[in-house]
Amino acid sequence: MSQSRKSRFPLYFLLAFTPLFVLFTYPRLLTLNLNGLFFHQEDVWQDFLHRLHQDALPPADPRLIVLAVDEETGKGKGFPLPRDLYAKALDRLKGYGVKTVVFDILFFEKRDPAQDKALADATKRFGKVIHLYQYEHDGTEGGGFVVNEPLPALAAAAEGIGYPNVDSVLDSDGHLRRARLFEDRIADPSKTFMHAPALEIAAAKSFAGLSTRELEERFAPGGRPAILYTNFAKPVDWPRHSVREAKLPEAERKMVYSPYRRLSMLDVLDGTLSDEEKEALKGSMVLIGSTALGYYDHYATPFIHQAPGVEYHANLVDNILNDRFRSLPPVWAIALAVALLTVLPALLLRLSPALGAVAVAVVIAAWFVAGSVAFKSGMRLDVMRPTLGLLLSYLALTIHRVRAEGAEKKMIKSMFGQFVSPEVVEELANDPDKAKLGAQKREMTVFFLDIAHFTTISEKMGPEALIAFLNKYLSALSDVILERRGTIDKYIGDCIMAFWNAPTENKDHAREAILSALGCQRAIDELNKDLDPGLPEIPAIRIGINTGLMNVGFTGTQRKLAYTVLGDEVNLASRLEGANKFFGSKIIASEPAYLGAKDVIEARYLGKARVVGKETPVPVYEPLAEKGKLAPAWVKALPVWEKAVKLFYDKKYEDALPAFEEFLRLMPKDGPGELYLTLARDYAALPPDDWDQVFNLTAK
Repeated sequence: MSQSRKSRFPLYFLLAFTPLFVLFTYPRLLTLNLNGLFFHQEDVWQDFLHRLHQDALPPADPRLIVLAVDEETGKGKGFPLPRDLYAKALDRLKGYGVKTVVFDILFFEKRDPAQDKALADATKRFGKVIHLYQYEHDGTEGGGFVVNEPLPALAAAAEGIGYPNVDSVLDSDGHLRRARLFEDRIADPSKTFMHAPALEIAAAKSFAGLSTRELEERFAPGGRPAILYTNFAKPVDWPRHSVREAKLPEAERKMVYSPYRRLSMLDVLDGTLSDEEKEALKGSMVLIGSTALGYYDHYATPFIHQAPGVEYHANLVDNILNDRFRSLPPVWAIALAVALLTVLPALLLRLSPALGAVAVAVVIAAWFVAGSVAFKSGMRLDVMRPTLGLLLSYLALTIHRVRAEGAEKKMIKSMFGQFVSPEVVEELANDPDKAKLGAQKREMTVFFLDIAHFTTISEKMGPEALIAFLNKYLSALSDVILERRGTIDKYIGDCIMAFWNAPTENKDHAREAILSALGCQRAIDELNKDLDPGLPEIPAIRIGINTGLMNVGFTGTQRKLAYTVLGDEVNLASRLEGANKFFGSKIIASEPAYLGAKDVIEARYLGKARVVGKETPVPVYEPLAEKGKLAPAWVKALPVWEKAVKLFYDKKYEDALPAFEEFLRLMPKDGPGELYLTLARDYAALPPDDWDQVFNLTAK
């Protein structure tokens, strides 16, 4: 009876899991909501395909030209640019034969009446001008929206207005990958709906002479009326990027990586455009926006980490005019692919586990290749959803198979003890009642350690060498942590997560954690001096440390328990480990952790950081050495650093610049030093107006 049930498990599992998994994802497909489940991973894959197949991408429409209010314009004419100069630019562009002008600049508030009138008059003279409006939540319980239009005279003179189409589609990682071409918003207290075109729709309508209805029929899914596709977001296609000439600071002609021709507003205002540039403007659409440091909105694209927002608008207009949006496969095709790949592992049970794993890997690779081929033909083929269905099904059936053979249980038991600290084992032996589900809240210090550039290192090694490499380094680092009474929570690839003050109390938990971090840095230096043949040197390790209230205890079931720590303060420590990449540092400790150890360590202040998932900025420090053990170079350099940082945050950027230069002469190639030197140089040239002296970190 038992054997019969085991043999039928794959059938029962697939009969239950396959339809549930398909239905779990199917509604997302039905509504075509690209912000749905699995789509961030899909987005990252699509970004990679844009870079991989850049040569196959269509070139940018040469009729679209970006007129940049750049740093040279600001130096010559001032920031913000007076509105009468925009009026002058419109007249100049009309004389050059420009067909349509689109402003990626907000003109909501009244300023100088004469200048406002000049811009409105120039807009009317030009004719085909598109301006921005904006809608925002009105704060009512019903969820209404307030529309902020440009100045009345400006709105009346413009051929059209449109909303900026950015905030509602901005992904959490700062990328713009899709577009909403029409929005339905509650526009007044009566709760009637306003069908609103995006700025790019208004621009394309003006430039191509199309009607709103024609654009709706072309870009609405299945020709549905606007009210039914409020949340529909089309996947954007990016054109091929080129190295182009643009005016940058110091009036130099330098090269920028951009799909569109970029002209300087200063050249238009001063009449210094070349004959070739004037010729290119004939019959074109010009999009006016800022590209000056500190005065422009920037977004990440598959090719550039900080592209001016005006180029996103140009790209979206390009997509509309040339119908270059990525197509999506039919809903039924995605559902069928998910179902077939979810069932596939049942056919692989006849193979050995090794061959089954190879077969699954081949199928996944083939599916990703199919996605790459589909991309080149203009389609966005979903690869993550079917792949996940395949992996989950294969994992479930494989675990069942191993457990049925009796090997899985023995393997888990033999490995479980290796990841639990001796203190936990001893405490459980002395008091078994503590092995209960649940948690307790206490102040603790948590520690995340990660090997820098591990992916690059691992790609150069075979599997056996890689495991030997990890075992050697992780063993040495773990010994340092355990010697400082730390509890190792888990190993995540090349990452170690550990915590202090549980299960046994340790009032010096912050001190022990930071001293462990310094000890791990020393351990790496020692290991690198005596490398085994064939093992690479570790260039650096990054460590994040935070102290705060956390939940700690046993989680899981009575059969499988994990002693772990949870909470927002744990997440902050993980984010601080990643923040080392931004600062160029080796160890970052939050202020509570630093204050708990400051009497036994030397450290430097790095600034305030607002990490992903946290609204409140966190002061952060880099521990350098134990008290009395600071390196001679640091003994000289640390006072210089403190002086330079104080000048910087006093907004004395010109005075801070030579101080940071002096520091880097003492500590060459110091990551935080190079970061602050660059900022001091930039801010000395153009001080920021609205920087709150907090670094906003967008990466985890």
